[in-house]
Amino acid sequence: SIQNQPLQSAVDDIEPYVGPVGSMGDMEGGIVVGELALQVLVGPSLVAPGKGLFLCIYDDIDDDGGDSEEIGAVEEIIIPQGTPICGYARGYFADEAEEDGDKSVGFLFAGENVADVTAVFYNKQLMTLSDALWTVYQERCEEGNTDTSNLLFGHCVQISNETGVSIQADTDFMSRIFIPDVKEEDKFSPTSLGIYANDLAFDPDSNEEQYFENSERNNILQLVWRLAKDEKTGMVVPTWPVVVTKQDIRFLNTVPMEVGLQYGFNYWNAVITEGASKYIK
Repeated sequence: SIQNQPLQSAVDDIEPYVGPVGSMGDMEGGIVVGELALQVLVGPSLVAPGKGLFLCIYDDIDDDGGDSEEIGAVEEIIIPQGTPICGYARGYFADEAEEDGDKSVGFLFAGENVADVTAVFYNKQLMTLSDALWTVYQERCEEGNTDTSNLLFGHCVQISNETGVSIQADTDFMSRIFIPDVKEEDKFSPTSLGIYANDLAFDPDSNEEQYFENSERNNILQLVWRLAKDEKTGMVVPTWPVVVTKQDIRFLNTVPMEVGLQYGFNYWNAVITEGASKYIK
C-alpha cells in the first residue's frame, strides 16, 4: 500500500535525489502537481537521444512576484513510495511492438508469487495484483460464479484460500503489447508525460546483475498498471500504465533533474543483439 509521509527522523536518512541537471529554459512543457509542490517537465534528455522526463520543486511564491527567501518558500519535498506522478500514455493493445515503438509496454506477469509482489491501481487504490484479483473473485462468488478461467486479461489464474493466487501467461493469447498512441495536443498532458522517462541504468558494458544494481541506484520511478473490471465479461483488464515513485524520494532541487524508470535487461539485450527493442517489461 502507499506509504505514509516519513517521520522527520526517517526523512533525514533519505539522501536527496541527484540526477542529470537540465535547464529550466530548455524545458518544452509539463505540469505542476500542486499538492506535491512538484513540477513534472519534459525537455532534451541528458542520457539518450530525444526527450527526457525531469522533476523539481515547484514554489508558486516566485510566480506571485514574492521573495523566494521569505517564510513559506518550499525548500524540500518528500514524496512517498507509490505516489502517482503522471500517466505513462494512453494507447491500445497489439500482438507485437511496432518497429519504431521503443516505448511499448508488455502486460505480462510471470514468476512465483508474482501476484503478491506486483503493485497495481484498482478502484483508484494502489494494491497488490493479488488483492485486486481477490476482490473481483469474491464478487463473482457472491453471484454464484467460482470460475477463474477468464479472471485476468491474457493470463490463467488459480485462486484459493489454501494456495492464494497463482498466475501464468495464457500462451494462446497474443494481444498483450501496449502501444502508446499520444495525440499531438496531448503530448504534454498529465496522462502522457511518463512516456518521456528514459532508463538511467543502461550501460552497454554492464551485465544483467550490474544493470539491476544501476537501476536500483539511478531509477526512482516505476510503471504500475491501472486495472479495471470489464462490466460485460467480469474480467480484470488493463487500461493504461501509470508512473509512480519506486521509493520515498527527497527533492531539494529547484532546477530540473532528469529521472528514469527501469526498462528491463531483456529490453536492452534485444537492442544490442537484434538492433531493436521489444517492449518495456
